[in-house]
Amino acid sequence: MAQERDSTQQKPQLDTSPPAVPAQPQAPVTQPNRPVPPPQPQPEPEPEEKEEPVTERPSIREKLFIGGSGDLGFSSNSYYGNFFNIGASPILGYRITKRFALGPGIVYNYYNLGGRSFSDYGAKAFTQVILYKAFFLHAEHQILNTQGYDSSGRITPDSRQNIQSTLAGAGYRQMASDRFGFDLYLLFNIANSNGVRNSRPILRAGFIYNLK
Repeated sequence: MAQERDSTQQKPQLDTSPPAVPAQPQAPVTQPNRPVPPPQPQPEPEPEEKEEPVTERPSIREKLFIGGSGDLGFSSNSYYGNFFNIGASPILGYRITKRFALGPGIVYNYYNLGGRSFSDYGAKAFTQVILYKAFFLHAEHQILNTQGYDSSGRITPDSRQNIQSTLAGAGYRQMASDRFGFDLYLLFNIANSNGVRNSRPILRAGFIYNLK
């Protein structure tokens, strides 16, 4: 038998193969240019419907107010002598708008004409228009029942008569709160079915109270 060589005694074999060629990097694959589509118009969003605020209409009570005033008038002439009056007149008003109001009232007055005194009472209707802030115009027409007197100014105690008169002028209002305020009037008797008291000025001081 042939003797086998000990593998441990074999010399190492040198690698005589040519060196390996390094791998070349691959060039990126370019895609052909494609046309960019134009942007499509976006549909406009529908406008949202805004809910209108619901405004509550003021109640009748919010438009009502009560008030009262006192009359103070004086004049003098050579025919009748000195004239003086004082009176009271409560009212109930209703505001048609913020600036315009009207309503009814009652009237009581005491007069002294040349040393002779008498009283009258009746009803009236008034209107007010606010001009600017606290200033307003005031007009009223009243029908009064009063003691009769003759053309010379002498009172006839046993008779009474109805007199219609129209007062007009201006006023100033100072509110102390949202509800309560004070009024000051300067009025003139511009029309009268009896000519005795036509020229006298009337100064009033009163109050106003809003019911709500």
